[in-house]
Amino acid sequence: MMKKLLVLLTILSSIIAYAEDTIELEQTTVKGSKTSDYTAPPKEQKNTFVITQERIREKNYKNVEDILRDAPGVVVQNTAFGPRIDMRGSGEKSLSRVKVLVDGISINPTEETMASLPINAIPVESIKKIEIIPGGGATLYGSGSVGGVVSISTNSNVTRDNFFMDLNYGSYDNRNFGFAGGYNFNKNLYVNYGFSYLNSEDYREHEEKENKIYLLGFDYKINAKNRFRFQTRFSDIKQDSSNQIPVEELKNNRRKAGLNMDIDTKDKSYTFDYEYRPTQNLTLSTSLYKQEQDRDINTESIDDIKIIASNRRFSHITQEKIFYDVKSEMQAKFEEDKKGMKIKAKYDYNLIGDNPSETIVGFDYQTSTNKRNSLVQSETLKNYYDSAIGGFRNLDSTDRSPIINKVNMKMTKKSSGIYAFNKLGLTDKVDMTLGGRVEKTQYNGYRENGPNVMPFVSPEKKRIDTDEKLTNYAGELGFLYKYNDTGRIYTRYERGFVTPFGNQLTDKVHDTELKNKQAGIIVPPSVNVASKYVANNLKSEKTDTFEIGFRDYIWGSSISTSFFLTDTTDEITLISSGVTNPAVNRWKYRNIGKTRRIGIEFEAEQNIGKFRFNQSLTLVNTKVLKSNEEARIEKGDRVPMVPRLKATLGVKYNFTDRLSGYLNYVYLAKQESRELRENPDISKDDIVIKHTIGGHGTLEAGLSYKPDNYSDIKIGAKNILSNKYNLRETSLEALPAPERNYYLQLNVRF
Repeated sequence: MMKKLLVLLTILSSIIAYAEDTIELEQTTVKGSKTSDYTAPPKEQKNTFVITQERIREKNYKNVEDILRDAPGVVVQNTAFGPRIDMRGSGEKSLSRVKVLVDGISINPTEETMASLPINAIPVESIKKIEIIPGGGATLYGSGSVGGVVSISTNSNVTRDNFFMDLNYGSYDNRNFGFAGGYNFNKNLYVNYGFSYLNSEDYREHEEKENKIYLLGFDYKINAKNRFRFQTRFSDIKQDSSNQIPVEELKNNRRKAGLNMDIDTKDKSYTFDYEYRPTQNLTLSTSLYKQEQDRDINTESIDDIKIIASNRRFSHITQEKIFYDVKSEMQAKFEEDKKGMKIKAKYDYNLIGDNPSETIVGFDYQTSTNKRNSLVQSETLKNYYDSAIGGFRNLDSTDRSPIINKVNMKMTKKSSGIYAFNKLGLTDKVDMTLGGRVEKTQYNGYRENGPNVMPFVSPEKKRIDTDEKLTNYAGELGFLYKYNDTGRIYTRYERGFVTPFGNQLTDKVHDTELKNKQAGIIVPPSVNVASKYVANNLKSEKTDTFEIGFRDYIWGSSISTSFFLTDTTDEITLISSGVTNPAVNRWKYRNIGKTRRIGIEFEAEQNIGKFRFNQSLTLVNTKVLKSNEEARIEKGDRVPMVPRLKATLGVKYNFTDRLSGYLNYVYLAKQESRELRENPDISKDDIVIKHTIGGHGTLEAGLSYKPDNYSDIKIGAKNILSNKYNLRETSLEALPAPERNYYLQLNVRF
């Protein structure tokens, strides 16, 4: 498959030599207008891939997740609690290494356990463009941008009236309706709005989901020097879904549902931006924001519970009791409250001759509080298997009880950073960027576990308090050379960092220090599902990135290529149970001594007559330079959950001015994971195993017909070849991806 894919990519790329028409060259830098964009990032020296509103509306995208699955260099990871965005080999730690911005404000969660990245809480109809900025950004954005930045711009400050509407129906009774628009009440006041509703069954049996998203805001120009903007966004996403099922069961029925898992996620977002331009060259801006997320999770688990305990009072003799197929339920509530402020001053000037330069100084502050309350309770344990007699026995009535586990957690993370960024025009062909940042982070909170109840075990409440402070530094230096009107080459170095999430500072491990209810000379009991929280002394990651790249328009084709090397010291990695149900899942966070990522990013597009071709290829080779023996991560190993290759191939053909068709192929290579597995001796800690997740490719095709200049009808199919692959999997369980499915869509635009 890999050889065929590379051959196909070579053939399509070679077509550029015969290209006849010209196309618009994609931007090398992220550009913003002083009059229309409060939050435009400065002109960094790196390749940026821009997904325009027109490209988004060419296909059947129900949400931002669908858009990014097709995007070059972006890997969308599927979790039970929502998507995660991976760039440049960020792997399982993508939430803390890739930053997602909406109108300049980060929407990344500030904790990781059962966390949700609310990219699907943004109506597709309201999106103006998406900028994908691979690699780095620590100077401007601080922690969380080592892998890259995804910047989503909405129609919140468009200067003309607009209206978009989508009506969609697809396989599995997928019904989706959305609209967004904006209206200029006068020359100073612009109001924007949006709404999206989705109701659908899922690929697996007895599953369905319902999404509601509301958006409202305005942009007001006080005078030529002052303007402000206020935006609100609300969403309610309900998933009546189920857990992964054993791999063997999946082979017999891919659509079989697992044990129940219901998730209700509510997001609220408020953003206020103010801009003041005292002179033509100086712009002062302030952003205040508040984000809230509430998640209610109800899920089930069926497990075999093993208890080793004394078989009678005052005895050193132990007995293994196995309770088969014990059903448990978990009810959990998660709350995140995030508030922040961004202050920035930007000054434009000419340093040397008429060559434009700019200097930005800024201050960021954010405080976030995460709360969790959860209860896991099993049915009452009554009958057990006694290996000594080879049969079942009844538990003594005084020992009968359910297994109950309670968790209460509150963690506050405060961060403040000050930075300076300079883009200097040295000549009309050479630019230099130089920047630095200092960021301080403070953690305060606690995590309580218990009082936990189970047979033979004395109930006990355990608490861990967290009070830590970190100081990190970032900096960058880059050069860009414009060797002709369309071509440019750049090189840059960045020193970055990644601070841990608050929840990453503790591990959930097997509790091997249980106490017996009875007194005397008694062997302490052991229970395979008993867990506790322990501190792990996790450190911040430190990264060094070297990058060189170019972008040009050659022989009728736009081409961009980047080569990068990133060394990470003390990289944070997660080792979790192969059983993904959160009711019984355990995990450990560890610092890998040192890792290295070397990669190539290639993207090209050609217009040839009625055809448009596009190709992208991302290769990432990861390697552990210094090992962590406990995590079974050895020198020379690959970094967990990082696919080595992602490739996209696309073609669009215009049959007439109103009828067009497209084909799109996406391939993702295999990846490795690390899992905790129950030790055969349950009196000891879990062991770590390796698992390989296979690669897969999907092909999509569609037709688009425009009855007039304002509407568009689309029909198409996804995963045409019905490839069987999994959205997520462990060595024990998996969640299957849908096979071939169809859609019909109506778009209206004014």
